[in-house]
Parts: sequence; C-alpha cells; structure tokens
Amino acid sequence: MEIVLGYPRLRSEFGRQPLLSDRPASLILDLPPDPSLAPCFLLKNPRDQGLQAARDMSEHQVNTERFESDSCGINHVEGGWPKDVNPQEMEQTIRFRKKVEKDESYVNSLLQLGG
Repeated sequence: MEIVLGYPRLRSEFGRQPLLSDRPASLILDLPPDPSLAPCFLLKNPRDQGLQAARDMSEHQVNTERFESDSCGINHVEGGWPKDVNPQEMEQTIRFRKKVEKDESYVNSLLQLGG
C-alpha cells in the first residue's frame, strides 16, 4: 500500500515569485547619534560567547536486515463472499448471512468486539 501526501493548495495560491536584481547599495536614512541619550546606555567590553538554543544531537547509521514488502489491494465490492455464493443474487446472500449468524463463534466474536 502506497502512502501519498496530497498538498491541497493550488499553485495560484502560493503567491508571486520575488523579482530580485543586483544593484548598488543606496543610503535611505542618515541619523546622527543624540548625545543627550548617552547616559541611558552602559559601555561594555565586547566578548565572544557561543550560544546554542537546542541540545547537541548526533546522527547514527546502522546496517539492518532487509525486509521485502509488497503493495497490494483488495476489491471490496463483492464483500468477501465464499465462491459458492453469488453476491448478485439476494436469496443466496440472505441464506448465507442467516447461516453465519446462527454460528456460536460468530455470536462470541460479536460480544468480544462489542465489549
């Protein structure tokens, strides 16, 4: 059985592509410092420190035994009837259902599943 992940968004809903181009840098705003605000700030010596928000993790590879699997499906239109019962004939299907419902193992399995 194949597992497929469908993406429900249409291509038109992704938005437009950005149009980027090379051009020289340009100055948009030149704001000189305000000397009256200097007492509000503290002068510190610069220092280098590494910061990591997540724990260190490592990758590990292992050779395992091969497992071969097949993808197959079943057509459930027939309902899993025995070969001697024609699912198209209503009389045969009703007769088979009555026969199975009288079986004691069927009743026990229904009670276990219901609980």
